Amino acid sequence: MLTLRGIITLIVLIVLFALAVVWISKQGGWKGEGCGGNCASCHSHCEKQDPNKKA
Repeated sequence: MLTLRGIITLIVLIVLFALAVVWISKQGGWKGEGCGGNCASCHSHCEKQDPNKKA
């Protein structure tokens, strides 16, 4: 059975994990291909496509 201290610790860990996921997604996602809410950044990625990269 979980004690009050265990429940609070679990809630804190869940909140920290959720914040980490949000921060990572705003920084470009897991593969570094996201916009992070900056549409101009996404457009510049499309304009500067690597000619060696296959579509």
